[in-house]
Amino acid sequence: MASSIQIAPAPWKLKGRSWIFLVPGLSTTSSLPAGWSSAFQADALSSGGEFIGGLGLIQIVSYTESPVGPYDELIYVPGRWKYSDGKKAFRITQIYVSTKESTLNGRKNWNIPKQVANFDIKTGSDGTTEISVTQPNGSSPFFKASIKSIPILSLLSVPSNTSIFGSYYTLIQPPLPAGENPEDVATHQWASLIPTLSGSTAFRKLVPGLGGKVGDGAGFPAIVPWSIGFVMDNLALDFGIPTTYDTV
Repeated sequence: MASSIQIAPAPWKLKGRSWIFLVPGLSTTSSLPAGWSSAFQADALSSGGEFIGGLGLIQIVSYTESPVGPYDELIYVPGRWKYSDGKKAFRITQIYVSTKESTLNGRKNWNIPKQVANFDIKTGSDGTTEISVTQPNGSSPFFKASIKSIPILSLLSVPSNTSIFGSYYTLIQPPLPAGENPEDVATHQWASLIPTLSGSTAFRKLVPGLGGKVGDGAGFPAIVPWSIGFVMDNLALDFGIPTTYDTV
């Protein structure tokens, strides 16, 4: 029952490690790739505003500290939307986490369309991180990738903080329908916030693990992100109290 799951209202402060890889931009007339959203949430996540495309991203995070304890996370953002007031904002349309607590609270607090999945994240002695994500009752991963160090380039690590970009990283998330699991709660208002990330950033290379793609085209888009991305160590993430709206 959802009532047995820990409730943790916003704001949240989290710590951990994150990997971020950009996805080639979609045009405004492009169809969103298969796997961009779970079927039961697709209507909600495509509603409101106008999709204007631009660069998307894939993000994997291993949180060591959060208000609901450690958990792992996989995110897909296809690009940005434009709204009637002229605002432009990103929208998370596919996201998996490893705990019910993160799922329920992410949905309830910010309309983040989280679902539970099983994560296997291992870093070897050579610094390569192997990541695979499967459905709770699945045997084959719907996301798989290797993240490797780049000779010389990966030795350079610099402090970074997304707050220098101002409102560019604004998220505006639509209200969500309920899913079949107790943690997949529905919401009823739009939510907007500007999350901030800080940490020590270095270059990394991504190697897709599913036939040259990172996803299977069902649970996650079968896409090829830019091969060079970033790892952010000593990650500190602030996810604040959102601004809510009845309509956009």
